[in-house]
Order: sequence, then structure tokens, then C-alpha cells
Amino acid sequence: MRERDRADPVTHLRRRVSSAAGRATDIASRVPGPGVVQHLGRLWQRHVRERPDQYQASITFPTAPDQPTVGEIHGWIGDLEHVFEGRLDVYARRGSVAVVTDHVSDELFDEAAFDAVCKRIEDGYSGSRSTVHLRKWRLNDGNLVRAHVIVPVKPLFPRDEADDPAARATTGLEAD
Repeated sequence: MRERDRADPVTHLRRRVSSAAGRATDIASRVPGPGVVQHLGRLWQRHVRERPDQYQASITFPTAPDQPTVGEIHGWIGDLEHVFEGRLDVYARRGSVAVVTDHVSDELFDEAAFDAVCKRIEDGYSGSRSTVHLRKWRLNDGNLVRAHVIVPVKPLFPRDEADDPAARATTGLEAD
């Protein structure tokens, strides 16, 4: 009866090969592969070097009577066209103008000029809107892209003189 309960040598060999293959698969899955190496390279480029391969921007310019004039917006678009080497698309929308740029390589992108244009846009909308500037890291065709999204947004509540600390001091209002 005991000999009958034992597995035959072929079955025993199959079990040992199967368990060895399982262990080999576990070990191989822990070894860094090309995907892991690429991911580590992108992390190094993003967090240590802080230099992307390409740049891209998407900017919305709201238009209204109390907003910057169309001439000012046209000037900002011209400056952006210079910064992005002419690689941009302009869309007229109801109540706004949108600018979306193509991806521009790091060698062609002038970061100082782009920062100056962003500052002028913020100054242009400073009286009526707050400007939100989001910076995102994206992957495009194996290249690391630094995407800028700039949107002037309306404040939720109208600006009030009581929000100004100097005005609060003169009125005697204090917040706890």
C-alpha cells in the first residue's frame, strides 16, 4: 500500500521542476528590468536635474470690458510665439482666447522670457482675477515634458476693502 501512495518518479520530477520554475519567476520579477530603469531615469531627471526634455504651455485669456484689452492679449500671444519658436495655436472662444503650444525642445525654450511673459499676464489680470499657474510633468513619446497651465480665475467673493489689513486697522475690525 505504501508504494501505491508514493508518486511515481516522473510526477515527482514534474513537481520539483514546477516549484523551481516558480522560484525562478519570483526572483526574475524582482530584478530591475528596462521599465524600472526607464522609470528611475525619469525620476532622476524630474527631481534631481529638474530639466525636462521639452516644454509645453496652455494659457487661457478671459476677455471682458474690465479685463485687459485685446491689444494687450495680442502682445502676450506674440511674446509667447517668440518663446515657443512660433509653435502655438490660438483659439477664439466665447468670452476668452486660448493658446496651446506644441512641445518645444529644451534647447529652443527660453525659460527667462517665458517667466517674464507669465509675470506680465499676472500683472495684467491683477485687478480683477487671480492667476493660477500649474506646472505638470508629463511623458510624451518617451520624452519628459514640463507642461505649464495658466488660467486667470475670478475670485469666489468680490474683493473688499475690509480684506486689506490697512483698512481693517482703520475700521477697527479684527479677525480671530
